[in-house]
Amino acid sequence: MTTNYRVEVRGVLPSGLTDELRRRFGAVVVQSDGARTVMPALAVDQAALRAVLDLLWDVDGELLLVQAVPPRAERGDR
Repeated sequence: MTTNYRVEVRGVLPSGLTDELRRRFGAVVVQSDGARTVMPALAVDQAALRAVLDLLWDVDGELLLVQAVPPRAERGDR
């Protein structure tokens, strides 16, 4: 089952990792302000989430948050 996750990491991801995330998981939105990087709505199943976390681990990414977020329609956003 696919779930949307908000993933936050301290700092900026290497560009190669951003490219790899998009290659493996499609149109992944990656936003960074320099202090942290956010993937606000990563739509993956649990196995793919594990793969994302493994990729972050491989580049010594400091994980700040992994949070399941409901789809927009369920939150009342339209």
